[in-house]
Amino acid sequence: MRKIMMLVVAMTVIASVYMSANVLAEGVMGKSHEDVNLWIGKAVINTQGDKLGNVWDFVRDSDGKISFAVVSHGGFLGIGERKIAVPYSALTYNNDKQYFTCDISADQFVNAPEIKDEARLQDRSFAEEVNRYFGEHPPWTEKSMGTEKPMGTGTMDY
Repeated sequence: MRKIMMLVVAMTVIASVYMSANVLAEGVMGKSHEDVNLWIGKAVINTQGDKLGNVWDFVRDSDGKISFAVVSHGGFLGIGERKIAVPYSALTYNNDKQYFTCDISADQFVNAPEIKDEARLQDRSFAEEVNRYFGEHPPWTEKSMGTEKPMGTGTMDY
C-alpha cells in the first residue's frame, strides 16, 4: 500500500511540474500555437469599416513571438489572391466582434508589400520595410530615433 501511495505522489509531482512548465512557456512565448490557430480565417477590417482580407497565417520571430500576420486579400477561391504581411503590432483583435482591426486605408493596404514566400519575412530589410510601411517600429530599432516617414505612401525608399 505504501508503494502505491508513493507512486501516486510521484506521478502527481511530475504532472504538476510538467503543467507548470507549459504554463510558464506560454506566458513567455505569448499566445500558444493552438490559440493563434483560432484566429486563422478571421477578418481584418480597417478603422473605416472596410474589409481588408482574412488572416491566412502567423509568422513568429526567433524568440517565438508573433511578428507578422499574413493576410490574404482579393482573388476568388484562392485564385489571384495576394498575401500581405502585416506587423502583428499594427493589429488589434476585437473579442466581441471576432475580427482584427488595422489603422490603414483600403488603398494603402492594396499597395502594401506583397509576400510570395514567407521566408522573405525572415529577411531583416524586408521585415523593416513592412513595419515602416504600416507605421510600426521594427522591434530591433530604437523608437526614439525620430526618423519615421508617413505610413503607406506606396513607395519603398526607406
